[in-house]
Amino acid sequence: MGGVGEPGGGPAQLGATLPTFRWEQIRPHNLPGDKWLVIERRVYDISRWAQRHPGGSRLIGHHGAEDATDAFHAFHQDLNFVRKFLQPLLIGELAPEEPSQDGPQNAQLIEDFRALRQAVEDMKLFEAKPTFFAFLLGHILAMEMLAWLVIYLLGPGWVPSTLAALILAVSQAQSWCLQHDLGHTSIFRKSRWNHVAQQFVMGQLKGFSAHWWNFRHFQHHAKPNIFHKDPDVTVAPVFLLGESSVEYGKKKRRYLPYNHQHLYFFLRRARALGQSLGQQVGPPLLTLVNFEVENLAYMLVCMQWMDLLWAASFYARFLFSYIPFYGVPGALFLFVAVRVLESHWFVWITQMNHIPKEIGHEKHRDWASSQLAATCNVEPSVFLDWFSGHLNFQIEHHLPPGRPRREPWISWRARERW
Repeated sequence: MGGVGEPGGGPAQLGATLPTFRWEQIRPHNLPGDKWLVIERRVYDISRWAQRHPGGSRLIGHHGAEDATDAFHAFHQDLNFVRKFLQPLLIGELAPEEPSQDGPQNAQLIEDFRALRQAVEDMKLFEAKPTFFAFLLGHILAMEMLAWLVIYLLGPGWVPSTLAALILAVSQAQSWCLQHDLGHTSIFRKSRWNHVAQQFVMGQLKGFSAHWWNFRHFQHHAKPNIFHKDPDVTVAPVFLLGESSVEYGKKKRRYLPYNHQHLYFFLRRARALGQSLGQQVGPPLLTLVNFEVENLAYMLVCMQWMDLLWAASFYARFLFSYIPFYGVPGALFLFVAVRVLESHWFVWITQMNHIPKEIGHEKHRDWASSQLAATCNVEPSVFLDWFSGHLNFQIEHHLPPGRPRREPWISWRARERW
């Protein structure tokens, strides 16, 4: 082992003795353009490379000056492949006397979690059931066809149109769930296959960008319920969650009647991606307005032209299918109705297992502690498992987000073992 390293020493030479660093030397390197992180006790300078990170610089930057070992394992399917990209960024390692984690930590919980993860891998619970996910895709396509047949056979009256809108809303909701599985690379063994399939589901079946969703959603998994890092909870000053309620109270900020916010929760606003667009709308319009604007802006700014083509194919298919029955205004009205219904599902299903938990500023906890503090489960049933895309098992989903959901008929004993 070499002596204590000096900041800015540059990448370690292959075969050379690695310099060692203390946490007090690592902590200052959590600034824009100057970020270090620790993985498996090795120190990496990601300052310049962060912009090239496939998950985005914001995602990897959220772990600046922290131990990111468990996050590294959670987000990457082929660790040996990813480690090849880490080697040029290696600048040293933690000093022998330094703990693996800096700040609040539960050493026993960390050890238990890693042992549990290994047990889950040994039980092959990370291996998906192709027939189950083929059934999910099949029933989504069947609902899309059924909705069209309802209008084709019964005509574009109010009753058939309402029924078709409900069927399409359920189909859209289930498409969210399926693309969510694919985004976490939890269905196919090869990441590429998951990404291609996600582009099809997210683009052709929903009209959204897979890259936009992953950019937003992975931040949520990296730092759940953390202000300014999890896009899902950065909603002040319209709605106060967690620690923001105390802060606004101490500073006597009163932009809205917050003591009655439980009454206008239904109109809770969702902040746009990166807080740059300023679009904030309530649950009835979340996917219709907020997500549509975010999604389009992301594809144009980030030049995701393939995603744009996939999204365009969705709108072309939808309009081609329903304009013959309704004309352009009627087809657009049906589209709006489906998005509004879908928005209600999305808000309640995604927030029921996070809003009741701790919400606040960064506390630099270990991976397991941060996930457990921000998630809770909802009582299971065969219907709720299907309807929520198994997101009622939020704790199990967040601890290792790549673990595929299981069939509704899986035994409760197997779930308890996990």
